[in-house]
Amino acid sequence: MLRVRVAVALGVAASFQLATLSSASANSPAGNTSTVVASAATSAPAEPSTAPATASNPLAAAIALPPAKSLAFSAPPAATLQVKIDLATQSATIIADNKTLHTWKISSGTAEFATPRGVFQPQWMAKMWFSKKYDDAPMPHSVFFKDGVAMHATQAVHALGRPASHGCVRLAPANAATFYALVQKHGMKHTRIHVFGTPNFAPKVAQKQPAVRQQFAAPAYAPKMYPTYGYYPQPQKQTYLLDGLFGGSPAPQPVYRPYPQQVRVR
Repeated sequence: MLRVRVAVALGVAASFQLATLSSASANSPAGNTSTVVASAATSAPAEPSTAPATASNPLAAAIALPPAKSLAFSAPPAATLQVKIDLATQSATIIADNKTLHTWKISSGTAEFATPRGVFQPQWMAKMWFSKKYDDAPMPHSVFFKDGVAMHATQAVHALGRPASHGCVRLAPANAATFYALVQKHGMKHTRIHVFGTPNFAPKVAQKQPAVRQQFAAPAYAPKMYPTYGYYPQPQKQTYLLDGLFGGSPAPQPVYRPYPQQVRVR
């Protein structure tokens, strides 16, 4: 397009100069013809100038190009809140403004539901969320960073420190609330979550506990003697009906003893 414009402009200028030369030669005497030709030669158009377009330079205004647009790209926002999640040690380190604030135990995904690794930016948050994939499981203080994977609180605090989730990063309830508040303070655009390392999926070997022999203490009570229940009188010796009537010794009193089968074996 530029070449076409230049050619048209040069053609118009040449035609104008020829018309001027013709009129000058027709109106001037023969002796002045060389002067007119010389002036026409000296006034021939030169190469198109690259000077900026002005009102006194219509040729440059005709072929001027629009100014080039700026191609500068805006840099991503700086991360003021970073989370370093080490799957090997099952821990999360919280760094805010280049200062380490917390180091917490976590539970990442199991071998079947591995936690994704990489550098992520939070996508959305929910103070209380129920999993639509795993039977409406509660997920308090959720910060989602990869599809349905989030950092959230858990009640299974006994499993923290080893892989136990379906891919999410579990935190203790108080720690999850603290992290949720930090993300709200710094903003999701200024938060980065780094997940790295390889978790140890090997189950812990159960150790055989030594058998503990239960010691039962002997009951600290003595059986009571009830003459009317389970006991029978047993005299010490043979007695007679008239003993003791004529100055003899009185008849002995019976002694109550329990049945042999009622004695508790210790």
